[in-house]
Amino acid sequence: MSIKTNRPDWGKLFASILTEPGRLGEHYRLFHRYSLGNQLLAVVQMEERGIPIGPIASFNGWKKLGRRVKKGEKALALWMPVVKTERIEKEDGTEEEVTKRFFIMKNHWFALAQTEPIDPENPGTIPTPETPEWDRATALANLGITEVPFEHPDGNCQGFARPNKMQIAINPLAAFPWKTAFHEMAHCLLHGKQAEAAFVDGGVIDTSIEEAEAESVAYLCCATLGLPGLEEARGYVQSWLGSSAKAEEFVKKSAARVFAAADKILKAGQSYCKEAAHEDDPEREEVRHGV
Repeated sequence: MSIKTNRPDWGKLFASILTEPGRLGEHYRLFHRYSLGNQLLAVVQMEERGIPIGPIASFNGWKKLGRRVKKGEKALALWMPVVKTERIEKEDGTEEEVTKRFFIMKNHWFALAQTEPIDPENPGTIPTPETPEWDRATALANLGITEVPFEHPDGNCQGFARPNKMQIAINPLAAFPWKTAFHEMAHCLLHGKQAEAAFVDGGVIDTSIEEAEAESVAYLCCATLGLPGLEEARGYVQSWLGSSAKAEEFVKKSAARVFAAADKILKAGQSYCKEAAHEDDPEREEVRHGV
């Protein structure tokens, strides 16, 4: 089935991103936000022990996410703030309450690789829907983008991109892995150093516009393929743009860029493109349909 034949009205879809209600998904707040120092400390320990770098959580934290710590796994150590209040006697004989804050190291945390699903049939991630019209591996190959392991201790981070290296990584616990993949691919296409020169006024794009553009591309791709996460995508874009003035600027300057990137991603992964050259080959048809 051709995507082009059944493509919805992207102009209306783009406008709906800013006008229809959206919401920020709870998946951005599932994990505790660890300090940068604790994140680095966790990464060092994972590297020293040969544990794949990934999201971290406490024993109970993983349990709430439908996962359990594997037998024999040793916890990672992080710095924990401790607040202690005591009363001291002053020179005039009165007492004063003093609060002291200090840090102690505790071994309470585990990386994703140290856990396993409590229920093997429900591994704690949202099932990835099938998309017969679009193939992710094919799209990545055609766009020259490489998918690398998700090496980040923050589980709230759904994925990341390195546009100048044309690399993306998707959190294995991402709530909407397809939407996240489209988002990170859009960053590679739109926000490398060379891509920035294509911005309408030639200026440097700030972070909020970059995120809004990438998520808008993801929105169009998901809407075209009938994938979930549209309400969350709208909430994400609206959160980054904030003001109506910035939203108006976004519509004027970014619409063409968003449409071009979404079109490129969808065409790069269309399964029918791979098979078009073999339409008259009966043997090819037999392989395709599993005969």
